[in-house]
Amino acid sequence: MEQSTTPILETTVRPTSILTLGLFALSSLFAVSPAMAETIPIDRISHIHDLAVDPNNPSQLYIATHEGLFLTAADGTATRIGDSTDDLMALATDMADASVFYASGHPPVGGNLGVLASRDHGVTWENVALGTGGPVDFHAMAVSRADPETVYGMFEGLQVSQDGGKSWRKVGPLPEKTFALAGSARDRDTVYAAAMGGLFFSRDGGAHWNAAFMDQHPATLVAVSRDGRIYTFLYGVGLVVRDESAEKWEVRSTDFGDRYPVKMAIDPTDPDRIHVVADTGAIVTSKDGGRHWVSYMGHDRETPELIAGARKTFEEYCQSCHGENGVGERPEDGNAQDEYGFVAPALDNSAHGWHHSDGNLAYTILNGSPRNPRMLPFKDMISEEDAKNTVAYVKSLWSFSSLACQGALHMKCMH
Repeated sequence: MEQSTTPILETTVRPTSILTLGLFALSSLFAVSPAMAETIPIDRISHIHDLAVDPNNPSQLYIATHEGLFLTAADGTATRIGDSTDDLMALATDMADASVFYASGHPPVGGNLGVLASRDHGVTWENVALGTGGPVDFHAMAVSRADPETVYGMFEGLQVSQDGGKSWRKVGPLPEKTFALAGSARDRDTVYAAAMGGLFFSRDGGAHWNAAFMDQHPATLVAVSRDGRIYTFLYGVGLVVRDESAEKWEVRSTDFGDRYPVKMAIDPTDPDRIHVVADTGAIVTSKDGGRHWVSYMGHDRETPELIAGARKTFEEYCQSCHGENGVGERPEDGNAQDEYGFVAPALDNSAHGWHHSDGNLAYTILNGSPRNPRMLPFKDMISEEDAKNTVAYVKSLWSFSSLACQGALHMKCMH
């Protein structure tokens, strides 16, 4: 990933279609029904509409889905919180009180939920208001970082509550095709909107809006950290960030390929740790403020020390076939093809290692492949932990695009 301080005005738009930005359907191949097990693979969840970091355990994320609220784990699973199966279209958290959540959306039977609040980390919910012109179905919500009693919601324009969601008033229109909202960490009347026409800000609670950039690149998300950092993703530019008190923006990363993030959660205990939901529905994580990316699934293994050790394991047992840095064999290599014509595939971005989950990759390392007899089982030579760590090393070779397409989501990226 290339870090840059290039001003955004000097960048250019990629000639890539952005029609899908208007849809924002974060669906995978498989939907989750209420009857399914309470703990499921994250990549089998049909829609992730929003997410928030658990400040008591920053390795876990709360995700608002089409079938209720779930809590994720680094092993790539998610567990339902409470009994609700409501379609939660928006989730907002109070960084001053980690137990307080706000949500909105639709009940399973149809209609709108109005405004929901939870005081116990989403285990139980209370309908606290209908909203103006409601019951509303806010598709974006934000709690002001400067005043946790100020909550914003998007329904037929911008609505605001200044008493913790109990009463609401309509402020006025939002920028056209707004996707996300974020409240300021410095001023309760400052609010940001990510929209098709770019990133916008308001200094008067949403009554009037100004563009944050002269060049209008579609902004797919906006988020503000507890210490006042603004993050936004500009389509055709990349992930950009600045402090609220500064004027210049920094381009943090540009290597997203044909993928893009659409939701973001910032760790309130560490503003450099951010999690995004990609347009595929995958969760991808950065530990350095967006400069480099790792898969959320297995991110706890993505440490320099562990990767260095896993690389040695790869070099000892895997590199002779799969090549240095996982580039794979080529058919023209002298000893590559076996009697069946198989070659050792590349494990970097050039092949399809990312079609498989962490568990499937580790299983193949340990047990071999019935399809390719050259892929021997290594379970008598390395431990299960070694195999999982080797998978983490292999994934460290992948781009954001590959990480966003891993596992059951890979069919969304076959084009």
